[in-house]
Amino acid sequence: MLRLPDLVSLLNLICGIGSIAVAAQATVQAATLQTGANHNGFVLALILLLVAAIADGADGYIARRFKGGELGEQLDSLADAVSFGVAPALLIYLQFGQINPLVGDPDPLVAVFPVFYAICGVLRLARFNSMTASKTGFEGLPITAGCVMLVTYMLLSENLVKIDFLLALTLCLSILMVSSVNYPKIKNVKVLVFIASIFGITMLLYLYNIEYMRIFSILPFILMLIYIFCPFFKVPVLSNLGNKEYRNKGLRIGKEKQ
Repeated sequence: MLRLPDLVSLLNLICGIGSIAVAAQATVQAATLQTGANHNGFVLALILLLVAAIADGADGYIARRFKGGELGEQLDSLADAVSFGVAPALLIYLQFGQINPLVGDPDPLVAVFPVFYAICGVLRLARFNSMTASKTGFEGLPITAGCVMLVTYMLLSENLVKIDFLLALTLCLSILMVSSVNYPKIKNVKVLVFIASIFGITMLLYLYNIEYMRIFSILPFILMLIYIFCPFFKVPVLSNLGNKEYRNKGLRIGKEKQ
């Protein structure tokens, strides 16, 4: 039987499939010279991936609270492969892989990097499923973080989104996902709620005013950059903020200094 965490994982999957469908429809509309609809449809496809990311973070927390089963673990990985591997790769190609959207001439170079990203993402998930889960961190960049990094960049102002940088970013994220770099596992509820709130505000601003949303998207983009670079610059306590054990450790250090 499906449990509550499994239903949240299915929401993740639905958002990923919906993102692909919306982006495909926007591409068709672009071919009929409805450029404005294409622009708004692509932004909506990105927003759906943010919803999928929130669902992915929520299902892990809910699974720890309600004891999710082995089915949930497999379902979560399959949903992640679609929402955070296939979907962003297709979005990049559909939006930037056409030299002329009206004619539909493909750009093979733009296709290579997203495909490589999707392959690395699936390999990352397969490795995660085959290894004993660590309580403190991940080996390699989590695929959800890689997707959100791409999404927050593409949500920025059109003047800031450059295809060359996007492809370079896609390549770097692909390599980090299959690398042995250790990334912290954020389990603290306060930190997770803060991140979800930032994503939630971004989605609300999309409904209110897209231009305001693009300005605000700088904040989640910076937050993702901090996470991406934290293993290299030794950014402390990302996974321990607010933990009782960490606070007690800080108090002991303070007393020793006194």
